[in-house]
Amino acid sequence: MIKGYFLPSAEGSLFVSQYGQTNPQKTVLLLPSIFEELNLSRAIITKQALFLAKQGYCVFALDYLGTGDSEKDIEHVSASIWRDNIITVAQWLKSKDIDSIDLWGVRFGGLMALTSLASIETILSIKHILLWKPVMKGKQFMTQFLRLKQANSMMQGEQKVNWRERILSGTNVEVAGYEITTDLLASIDDIEVSKSLVLTCPLTWFELATEAITPAVSIQTKNWDPQLLKIACFEGSAFWQIPEIFEQSQLHTPTLNALQGEL
Repeated sequence: MIKGYFLPSAEGSLFVSQYGQTNPQKTVLLLPSIFEELNLSRAIITKQALFLAKQGYCVFALDYLGTGDSEKDIEHVSASIWRDNIITVAQWLKSKDIDSIDLWGVRFGGLMALTSLASIETILSIKHILLWKPVMKGKQFMTQFLRLKQANSMMQGEQKVNWRERILSGTNVEVAGYEITTDLLASIDDIEVSKSLVLTCPLTWFELATEAITPAVSIQTKNWDPQLLKIACFEGSAFWQIPEIFEQSQLHTPTLNALQGEL
C-alpha cells in the first residue's frame, strides 16, 4: 500500500509518502537526501521501503519544502526550515497515535537526522537510527555540490570562480538546475554532527560503495558509545551519484535486520 499526504506547515504544504499499513509498533521515518541525490536515489529508497512494508513495517518518507512534491521552490527554503519540517511530521505521527519510530537517514538525511535528534525526541521515542552513507558536515557536502558548477563553468571556457564566496556575498547561483541562495548555502554550511555525539539508542551506519571503514568515519565515531554503534560496509555502486541505477536489493535484508537489531 502506498499513500501520499499533504501536511500544512507555516511555510507551505509538506508531502509525505506512506509505504505499508500503519503500524505504531513498526514505524519508520525516512529523511532523504537533497538536490540531484534525492532524484538519483528515489527508486532505490522506494524499493527498500516497499520491502520493509512486506515485513510489516510502515515507512513514512518526507519531502522537505522545496524538494520532491512538497510546496515552495528551493530558493525560498533553508536547512532551518527543513528542521521545522521534520518536527511537523513528528507531531503529525504523534497525532496518529504513534509514540515511537525508527529513524532512517540517507546521505544528507543522515545529517538532518543526527542534528535533529533532541527535537524529535521531545515528541517521539526513537528506537533505532539507521544511516545510509551519512553526511557529517554540511559544508563538505556543499563543497562537493559546488564542484559541479565549477566543472561546468570551466568546460564553458570560463575562468575559475569561488562560487561559495559569490553566493555568500548575496548572488544567487544556479547549480545543476537548483537555485542556491545565500540563506540556503549558509544554513547548510552551519550543520555538522559532533564527534562527541551522545547516543540514546542503537545506531547502525551503512558505509556504502566501499569494502572498508574509512579513516574519516573512524575519526568521526571514535568517541561514540561502542555499545550502541554498529558500522557495516557494503560494496556496490554509489547510486546517489550515478544515473540509471534502480536496484540495490543487496541492502534489503541487512536494512531489515538492522531495524530488528539482528545485523
